[in-house]
Amino acid sequence: MDLLTKFESVEMTAATRISETDRIFCEANQAAYDSARNALMELEFFWDDMQEQQKKLLTPIGVPFNIYLITDLGLKLSNQDILQQIHFQHPTFISRIISYFEDTYHFSINANDVIENLIPQEPTDKGAEDYKERMKKYRQDFQCLTLNYVDILEQIFLQTEGRALSEQAIHELKGKCHRAAWNSSDGRPMFEHKKTVIQLTFYACSFVFSRISDTWKLMDKTKDILRGISHFETGDFGSAPNSLSEIIKRKEHFFNIYEFNDCGKIQSLRMFKNGRVDLKFTSEAHAYQFIEDYLKTIY
Repeated sequence: MDLLTKFESVEMTAATRISETDRIFCEANQAAYDSARNALMELEFFWDDMQEQQKKLLTPIGVPFNIYLITDLGLKLSNQDILQQIHFQHPTFISRIISYFEDTYHFSINANDVIENLIPQEPTDKGAEDYKERMKKYRQDFQCLTLNYVDILEQIFLQTEGRALSEQAIHELKGKCHRAAWNSSDGRPMFEHKKTVIQLTFYACSFVFSRISDTWKLMDKTKDILRGISHFETGDFGSAPNSLSEIIKRKEHFFNIYEFNDCGKIQSLRMFKNGRVDLKFTSEAHAYQFIEDYLKTIY
């Protein structure tokens, strides 16, 4: 499927592929965005009119026209301030919608790509012959720009390659687990399965000797696998066993063995000075199932 066909497919279905709760959130932000943009444009008009009236009254007697409108202790406003705020509404709207879906469905969205695709980009090559024309067009396009939350949804679904939002979170998580467990250079696994234990064999942790207290550290890729185990335990992203959450959050550890007493599938973790990490499951079947579901190739 080429990009145009993919986009047309997403465009037809994006608005209908979100929940009622999602829709209520999006529509509330849409209304606030529209209202703020209209109000700011009206404010710009009224501000121009206010300044013009002051000029007519004060300029003939040599008094600065803005002494009653702007003071050091009171209101500070300008046409440039209003225009900047109008321009800022667009990325704010996009970021708000994206943050909601990231937090709700637990996957990452490239906000910069969405902004670049939906908001006109200011010309940067001032030395180009057509710079003035392109700058004029940019200002006109920006002045007329009005976004709809469906535009943002279409961009989000393009990044998920059409997958449902709930499916994308799992796809992304399993992708991270797979990358953590396989050598990208030669395609070989960096883990071994021995009955109830999965051994992470390639620099999964580090050890630092100290006269005061030895410290251990789990590598980021190992934490990705632990996040996969957390999802394997609960089946969702909203809740995680405390024991797993704590070990993922910590930057350093003073012990190399941890028991997961609040888990039913994973039993313990053990770090070794040579960088190996052993993940012991409560049964061989659980260890095998985790490998099949989270560490194998993502299609």
